[in-house]
Amino acid sequence: MRLPLFVILLLNSVFSMAQPDTLFVPSGDTLFSFAVQYGPMKDVEQFTRIGRYTHDTTLVAVRLQYKRGKPSGTYRAFFPDGRPLIFAVYGWGSLSGDWTEYDEFGRITTKGQYSNGLRDGTWAFRTEEIVGKYKAGLKHGKWRTFSNGRLIRIDKFHNGEPVQGGSFRMQ
Repeated sequence: MRLPLFVILLLNSVFSMAQPDTLFVPSGDTLFSFAVQYGPMKDVEQFTRIGRYTHDTTLVAVRLQYKRGKPSGTYRAFFPDGRPLIFAVYGWGSLSGDWTEYDEFGRITTKGQYSNGLRDGTWAFRTEEIVGKYKAGLKHGKWRTFSNGRLIRIDKFHNGEPVQGGSFRMQ
C-alpha cells in the first residue's frame, strides 16, 4: 500500500517538531533511562510544555514552564507512577533557583540551588551523606562527609581545588 505524499509529509513534519529526550529514573542502586517525547513548541508568550513517556504516552514525565520560547519557571519530572522525581526552577533559559531530587520512596536525595545554570550555595547529597558548598559551579568552602549521621571528614576547597592541609578525618 502506498501512502499519499501529503500524508508522508504531514507525518514527517509532526515527528520532526517533536523533540525526544531521556529521563534517568533511579530505583535502588540502578538508574533506568526512559525515552520522553515532547510536543512541538508553541508560539505563545507563556505555556507549560509536557513531556510524556514514550512507552506509555498517557504518563506525564516532565512539565516545564516556558516564557517567550525559553524555559522559565518550574520544571517538574515524575516517576512513571506519577510521584515527584525532580523539582527545579529555571530563570529565563537556564537553571536558576531550587533543585530537589526525590527517591522512589518520596525522600529527598539531593537538595541545592542553581544560579545562571551553575550550582551555587549549599548542596546536600543524602545517599552519599555529603554536604558542601558550590561557588559558580565549583566546590568552594567546607565539604562535610557523614556516616550514619556522624561527621567523619571535612574537606576544604577553593574554586574547585582541594586546599592543601584542608582535609580532616574525625576520630
